[in-house]
Amino acid sequence: MEDLDLTPNQTRLYAEIFSLDAKGGCFASNEYFGKVLKLKRDTVSRLISELKKKGLIKQTGFDGRRRFLKPVKEKINSGLDPNQQDKFRKGIKCGLGLESKADSFLEKNSSLKYEVQKSIHNPIFKKNNNPDWKEFLTWSEKQLSFSTSLALSMLPGPEVLTGWQLSYWERFKANPR
Repeated sequence: MEDLDLTPNQTRLYAEIFSLDAKGGCFASNEYFGKVLKLKRDTVSRLISELKKKGLIKQTGFDGRRRFLKPVKEKINSGLDPNQQDKFRKGIKCGLGLESKADSFLEKNSSLKYEVQKSIHNPIFKKNNNPDWKEFLTWSEKQLSFSTSLALSMLPGPEVLTGWQLSYWERFKANPR
């Protein structure tokens, strides 16, 4: 995403849309995005328009109540060589069983709730007391979207990171603090 020439707020919003889309579709309101990203609704509206103009998202529908947004993944992949595209596609994972709260009145999928409970009780998922991991989680709260930071905070440590999660860890380790 660093190669897309986005402002920090555009990046955070795009990551949130991407994350929600990966969890079953993005139909979050501007008010929801505003709360999650700590932005005003009109700022969110402007950012969505800018992302549409850049060809990074498209509106795929409107049912009179909800607008459906979809990231244009081909736009991200277009600047990558074929080997990098494969790595990118494999790196997108929907882990941890987290759900979007964008439309909280919809019936919840009980299997997702079970997966979260199961992973909490799994002995592999004991919290890591590594100071680097704690510093990484603090960094992620400041640098990454709310949902991404939340997903990372639920992991025990860097030893379980894969795909996009691992790329954030590597970026954190590469940049001196």
